[in-house]
Amino acid sequence: MVDAAREAAATLAGARLADHYRRVHVAMRDLPICNPALEIEAIGFRPYGGHALGVILTPWFMNLMICAADAEELPPKAPGETAYWPLTAGRVGFVVGRLEGFGRVDSCSLFSPMDEFADHAAARAVALAALDQLFDPAPTDAREAAARRPAVLDRRSLIFGAKRDEAHVAP
Repeated sequence: MVDAAREAAATLAGARLADHYRRVHVAMRDLPICNPALEIEAIGFRPYGGHALGVILTPWFMNLMICAADAEELPPKAPGETAYWPLTAGRVGFVVGRLEGFGRVDSCSLFSPMDEFADHAAARAVALAALDQLFDPAPTDAREAAARRPAVLDRRSLIFGAKRDEAHVAP
């Protein structure tokens, strides 16, 4: 169980990131990449180890982000490298970055640009659904079950090197 102090620290980290991007938005608001129907919001920030994980929604991107929740910074890694973080649904690659006032912040792009979203409510719903999927153990269970199922080879599969699922093999 996560304690209230860690939850509050993760929520605060998300709010600080959203504030950072609100300041950036001042310079970007008139660029064509920005969707004027969207606001900047930190969504679903929660404790993740000693860090904070959630979605930052802006008019120009929607990213899953991991940052320090307290004074403890993420382990050293060069900006631009990929950091793989284990989530319930599997390992996810994040691009390492640095933001002034935050230190290392890792981001995984969910959407960019954001012109497919008609309004903020739709974008927010997608962000929440993405978080639900990333922390849902069912996809991992399904992949593990599929890996345990024996693959059936037919002549075409042997020639071309592809495996076919039992359900698709002709009688």
